[in-house]
Amino acid sequence: MIKQVSLVGGLMPLPKVCVTLSGNTLEEMLEDAALATAAGADLIEIRFDNLWLKKVEVIEEVQGDEQRKSKSKKWEYLPIPLENVNVDSCIAAFKTGITIPYIFTCRPRRQGGHFPGEESGRIAILESAIKSGSPFIDLEVDIDSDERMKLISLVDDSTKVIASEHGGSPPVVDEILSQIDQMSSMGSIVKICYRLTTKGGALRVLEAAKLVGEREDEGPEICIMGIGEGGDWSRIHAPILGSSLVYSTMEDSFDVIRQGRINFEDLLIAWDLLEYE
Repeated sequence: MIKQVSLVGGLMPLPKVCVTLSGNTLEEMLEDAALATAAGADLIEIRFDNLWLKKVEVIEEVQGDEQRKSKSKKWEYLPIPLENVNVDSCIAAFKTGITIPYIFTCRPRRQGGHFPGEESGRIAILESAIKSGSPFIDLEVDIDSDERMKLISLVDDSTKVIASEHGGSPPVVDEILSQIDQMSSMGSIVKICYRLTTKGGALRVLEAAKLVGEREDEGPEICIMGIGEGGDWSRIHAPILGSSLVYSTMEDSFDVIRQGRINFEDLLIAWDLLEYE
């Protein structure tokens, strides 16, 4: 049965929930994928670029009021050499190890990702992912137009393209809507993620998402969200905004809250409490 939310004028299906995999090794990501699948996620996002990060523990000595030193654990993420990741074997392992639909993403540094190589190398990875039969492929809209068209030409009916943009602060609502319109022909799903530093920015994202959800014309599925202060608002209220896809995580920490993300199970609890399902 399709989950639905009651709105004025009828019922609308709840958005699909995509869990972005945590971890920086193939094993860690596959373990997180198993947890997300068991929890009931609709989709999984493979952040392939995160394989080029190594999690390193940093011990920081803190001076207390009584001049007694204590140790607090922190982590930092360091880049590793490009050749340390066997691209083809990892793509194959994800394909066989994940049992629900997944989004393949290899985010460049210019869009907040961690891929350390040249753009040509990243394009080759995206090409391999498409040829492997990835159900969804995330293609940033700022990819060179010729290169992007070559990638699109490889896509068949088994793969959907997500046209994505990860930029700065959200502009005024009209400009957000214009950006969505410009991206609407570039994929089956349009995804925009803004960096939020104020509640005002989060409110602009909410208003734009609501206006897009009210449109009656046929078009791509839309996912508008933010990272930072108020970033969880568009995720929590996605059912009444008309968003078709919501990103979440299996992580459960203060950092998740601070970053404006939301834990998968917390998201479902929020929807239940708000009677969105």
